[in-house]
Amino acid sequence: MVDTALEPAPVRVANASIFLATLVAIVVLIGVLLSFDLFLARIDRQESSAHAASEYAAGGALLHSGHASDAVDHFSAAVAIDRSNVNYALALAEGMLQQGRTTEAEATLRTLLDRAGNDGAVNLTMAHAMIREGRMGEAKAYFHRAVFGRWGADSVSDRNQARFELIDFLAQHGTQRELLAELLPFEDAPADSVALRRRLGNLFISAGSPARAADMFREVLRRVPNDADAYAGMGEAAFALGNFRTARADFAEAARARPGDTHIEARMALADTVLALDPTARGVASNDRLTRSRALLARTLSAVTACGGPATAAADSARVLVAPSLAPAASLRAPRDNSDAAAEAMMSLTIELWSARPAACAATARDALRLVVSRIAQ
Repeated sequence: MVDTALEPAPVRVANASIFLATLVAIVVLIGVLLSFDLFLARIDRQESSAHAASEYAAGGALLHSGHASDAVDHFSAAVAIDRSNVNYALALAEGMLQQGRTTEAEATLRTLLDRAGNDGAVNLTMAHAMIREGRMGEAKAYFHRAVFGRWGADSVSDRNQARFELIDFLAQHGTQRELLAELLPFEDAPADSVALRRRLGNLFISAGSPARAADMFREVLRRVPNDADAYAGMGEAAFALGNFRTARADFAEAARARPGDTHIEARMALADTVLALDPTARGVASNDRLTRSRALLARTLSAVTACGGPATAAADSARVLVAPSLAPAASLRAPRDNSDAAAEAMMSLTIELWSARPAACAATARDALRLVVSRIAQ
């Protein structure tokens, strides 16, 4: 065995250099192999990501064209490749909803909400799922979370879209107060947003705020003076406010702007009917007022009786006032003082009958009787 201490100095230096060079070579080789491995992994991830994106894009195209079942297959493949992508899982849930697999869609969405509970798009899709399941209260809550949730770069547009979905939902399933609360943020919509103001005007009428609706339509007419829809909207707002002559004039303007429109013509005819029936119209003489009050009472009695209204004292009194010959002997008699007092009595009885009508007597906004009774009750 050679004692290295006895080796000449040049030999010892040469051996150390060889060892160091070997060590460096090994380290470099390890680095090269590691870099190559990372490179291959990156290539694999890129290919996987591209594959997932391709599956997602294919699913989106199929879903858009109405092929939900095929779309779900592609979305499922995208999720299997990249489970961390919220958009892929969200698209899968949307596809399931369109396919009618509501329970599975809800389960997918709940998993997403565990990860991204404040995501606006996920909450909006969950609201759609709740509607499909008939769970309207929960749907309303998810709509609200969507409106105030986190969105992407175009958050204002997405948030407004979510709010309008909530507004449309409340117009069918909510109260007027809830609907009005969601509409108020849009009250200061830009004046040049003609289509938006038309839409808001109609919604404000549904929300029980016809004055705001009239403001919306009035602004539209400033921008588009002969806009038939705006004039018709003004007519509807006037109807809701009980201004029947104004409504008639507005519908006439709408008919001039769009001749032959059967809907506008029908609304104008309704205004004529209401004006002829209204006992409180300006310029109506006392005798005519009494005649109109009796006709209105008769019409109300007939409507309430037809939908199963109970036999009440008010109904008996109404029969006496409308047709005394049909009343029982013990019934109340019509007022014998002046015509105005008799007309007032008949209108009071009309309001009483209408207020006590059964739920089956729900009238629509197109009903002349409802409009006139609402007017005299104000």
